[in-house]
Amino acid sequence: MNQTLHFKIMGMHCVSCATHLEAAIASLKGVQKVQVNFVNNKTIIETDSPSPALNQNILNAIKEQGYEGELLKNTLLPYEPSHQTSYRSSTINLGIAIVFTLPLVTHMIGFHISPTLQLFCATIVQFWAGRRFYKASWFALKRLHGDMDLLVTMGTSAAYFYSLTAVILHKNDLYFEVGAVVITLVLLGRFLEDRATRSANTAVRSLMQLAPPTALVERDGEYKEIPTQEIKKGDHIMVKSWQHIPVDGIISDGVSEVDESMITGESVPVFKGLGDKVIGGTTNTFGILYLIVTAIDHESTLFRMIRLVEEAQASHSPIQKLVDQISAIFVPIVLIISLVTFGVWYVIGPTFQQAMLVSISVLVVACPCALGLATPTAIVVAMGTAAKKGILIKDLTSLEALRKIDQVVFDKTGTLTRGEFSLIFSDALAEIPEEQLLALAASLQKGSEHPLARAFLKAFKGQKFLNVKNFRSLPGRGVTGTIRGRVYYLGSQKLMTEQNIQVPLSFKAGQSTVYLAENGNLLALFRLADMPRKKALEALNTLRDLGLKTVMLTGDNKETAYAIGNKVGIDDIFAQLQPKDKINYVKAQEHHHLHIAMVGDGVNDGPALAAATVGFAMGSGSDVAMDAASITLMRPSLDLIPKTFILSNKTFRIIQENLLWAFLFNGIGIGLAAFGKLSPEVAGASMAASSLIVVLNSLRLKRG
Repeated sequence: MNQTLHFKIMGMHCVSCATHLEAAIASLKGVQKVQVNFVNNKTIIETDSPSPALNQNILNAIKEQGYEGELLKNTLLPYEPSHQTSYRSSTINLGIAIVFTLPLVTHMIGFHISPTLQLFCATIVQFWAGRRFYKASWFALKRLHGDMDLLVTMGTSAAYFYSLTAVILHKNDLYFEVGAVVITLVLLGRFLEDRATRSANTAVRSLMQLAPPTALVERDGEYKEIPTQEIKKGDHIMVKSWQHIPVDGIISDGVSEVDESMITGESVPVFKGLGDKVIGGTTNTFGILYLIVTAIDHESTLFRMIRLVEEAQASHSPIQKLVDQISAIFVPIVLIISLVTFGVWYVIGPTFQQAMLVSISVLVVACPCALGLATPTAIVVAMGTAAKKGILIKDLTSLEALRKIDQVVFDKTGTLTRGEFSLIFSDALAEIPEEQLLALAASLQKGSEHPLARAFLKAFKGQKFLNVKNFRSLPGRGVTGTIRGRVYYLGSQKLMTEQNIQVPLSFKAGQSTVYLAENGNLLALFRLADMPRKKALEALNTLRDLGLKTVMLTGDNKETAYAIGNKVGIDDIFAQLQPKDKINYVKAQEHHHLHIAMVGDGVNDGPALAAATVGFAMGSGSDVAMDAASITLMRPSLDLIPKTFILSNKTFRIIQENLLWAFLFNGIGIGLAAFGKLSPEVAGASMAASSLIVVLNSLRLKRG
């Protein structure tokens, strides 16, 4: 049986770190799949042979690559402490670098310090503040992979050891400030990148902070405050007003409005009452709710959301794989260019020192930080932004595939429509107030689970039921009962005919008519319908504006299908279909080289969702649909579908912008440096600024 392991990683500082670590772990026996997320410092590993020995092998592999690892027992625990430790360390190193670099650059404003003091300051910066570069370079050389740290180490070390030799030989041409300034600027760039990437991953951190640390759980007949981790399935818990609901459950007592905005993106609190499901991490806005726990830990909605977002953030697109391949050969090429540059300048240049400075500039400006950050930062921000809107995307491939979609195919019931009947019209045929007629109809159906009965009960919600005696259910026809000594019948036209009651012709496509009668007299008729979802028309119009064709596939009759289709403005309608017909439609379209996005909610939609290029599952639907689909909408709002398409287009446009900038910067920067137009200090500042520009450009996705 497959098992997913989660490890926290400490010590990664660039995307190439994650790439090399991923390859090292993937080579271990028993590891089927591994994803390393540089931004949140976590690794997700799938294995078919879980064991303590495998866990130790993974930890050993992490250590051999130069990092520290820790197996996470509870992946809902925040990983913020490790980020704070890393952030604190980066701040201290940067502070030390700045303090000891400043004396080295005072000659620019006319102050001079002794060579011995320069050596002291440069040594602190080079080997204390910059020790991380040497450590990373050592591990890079051990695995025969060059990275940006190796370029920084070689460039700054050349300047440092040349100057050290000059001090020993009592020469005046010292370049200690070159290495110190480059290290300080690179550390500053890393510091700013770290802040930006922390901002990029606020979505997951926000989700992790939703689960309260403690909860009121019934123990020995009274409610006691215990750690949330100790809650078990079937426990009875109490949630007070404005407290976070700790776990998924069903309401056993109480009513409230629950704020689900952080989970589903729904801005308006949702009414919840007896028997309704609630999600862990949402907020009870008033009163006291009593719940029976239905899901904990990895089964909970909150856990599944976090897992999907993290896995999606760590996934690789074809464009990222291409970047990784380029990065693998980039550093060796830069080393060759630097050596050639040094040789040329040594031959034709004025001095050895000039040749050295030019080659150092090439090494520093060529650091491929921006190239490595171009795709991952955009992915992390995009997935986090989607999660905040209530859109869960399983992997980057699905987000990328949306750009190729030609048709969006919808199921009808529960997808385009609400999947439940609503009372949309009532007509009093006797001198009785409509409110009283509704009270009679709802009271006759109190406690019924029939879809039509639920429509009456929802319309009558919160009012007092009338006392019903001699209640009888008449299968396929309706119900009857006695209220205040009078016998009432509520049901279909067939039931009215059995009671010799004439009813007016009232057929309307997509609607069901229910009649209320007493003592042979028709009192009222009610029309009920499964209405289109809110914003359905607006969502389909937006999809059409995006150049997408919309299609409805339904097993319902043609009259009902066309009635709904005309209301929402769908392009094509196919009715009276079996589940296999939906799959055949998807396959037939793809046979004609069309890419299909399928939107569904039920068990019967599962195969079609899996067969489509991209599948959307409504979060209110079945687990089968959610498992088969590559994108899950956490709330049943159709306007999330065009928003997902727009996010996809924007994400990959920003990735392309990032890559274009990174390639242009490296190409132009290396050229300028090789021709002596960039000093090492300017090269270091430019490299740091380039990386920051890429991260800030990716953060534009937070605006949706």
